[in-house]
Amino acid sequence: MSLRRVFAILGKDLRDAFRDGRILVLLLLPIGMAVFYNATIQDEDELPTTKVAVVESAGGEVARELRTATGKSVELDLQRVPSTAAARKLVADGEVALAVVVGAAGGAGPARAQVLVARDASPTAQSVVALVPDALTRAAGRTPTAQTQVSGVAPADQKPYEILEPRSVTVLLVIVLLVAFVAMMVVPIQTAEELETGTFSALRLASTGPEVLAAKALAGFIYGLAGIGLTIVLTKLDVDDPLLFVGASLGLIASLVGFGLLLGLLVPNSNAINTYGAFFLIPFVGLAGAVFFVESGVLMTILDVLPFSQAARLLGDGLSAQKPFDAGLVSWLVIAGWALLGYVILARITSRREL
Repeated sequence: MSLRRVFAILGKDLRDAFRDGRILVLLLLPIGMAVFYNATIQDEDELPTTKVAVVESAGGEVARELRTATGKSVELDLQRVPSTAAARKLVADGEVALAVVVGAAGGAGPARAQVLVARDASPTAQSVVALVPDALTRAAGRTPTAQTQVSGVAPADQKPYEILEPRSVTVLLVIVLLVAFVAMMVVPIQTAEELETGTFSALRLASTGPEVLAAKALAGFIYGLAGIGLTIVLTKLDVDDPLLFVGASLGLIASLVGFGLLLGLLVPNSNAINTYGAFFLIPFVGLAGAVFFVESGVLMTILDVLPFSQAARLLGDGLSAQKPFDAGLVSWLVIAGWALLGYVILARITSRREL
């Protein structure tokens, strides 16, 4: 097998993809869905936000210590202002919920500050007011007289969909859809179209059948990884374990691309694949999403032997440090088994027919 010929065919396929409107739509549609759902779905544990104005001398640490004191309970939108009058005006106009005016350092005496708060301040703003004394004390370089440590304890029977944020689960499922589109529609469409037009036969004059198929498989990997990377960037998806997430993405693509090439060879009609292919992908995404809700029964057994379901578990583990599925070697073996099966069937069929 010549890598030079493989990469030459790969370059042609990539250029053809950008000129084919059907393929561009198939690649961009899942990314657009991910961006849309990311912007519209609100996470249940999203922190409340409170706007706070701070008046303090240059180099003061009250604003920083106040942000630290709120920790993961309140998201502060801090604004530094030059004077008490400016701070009072912001509170009166409703621009901020409260203002902290830090007094001058008083030697060994207690740290002092004036807190300006709206009379109709929300409970969230009131909770921030209660944290001001602690922030003042720490900013002055002293230790608070009383210290408490608050730690969240997750329920023992949390389900996977409860551990991961709704937005993360939705984007993850769209990523599975993206890979399914690439492997089971984009790759087959390009293969079938070349068989229809005779381009495949022309390529065979200068290269071998395995080289042509290898180039198309590589194109599928490039489409999939590029789409996943773009989706993560645009949605700002938090990935706790990037290595696991990328590995699961590669495994998912590998487990499906072989079957996509097989579909393109067996159904050499690009319009038919483009028209009806999407209907066959719905079960893929549905079964991948089922792993977040199904805990036992026959359906769980089915999910255990499907590559996209196991890949969804690995992707979910890659998103959270809590590892909602704690998927291990079995998941990788299932994905590898399906990938090997797809390429073995592909090799067997291509060896029996003239490409």
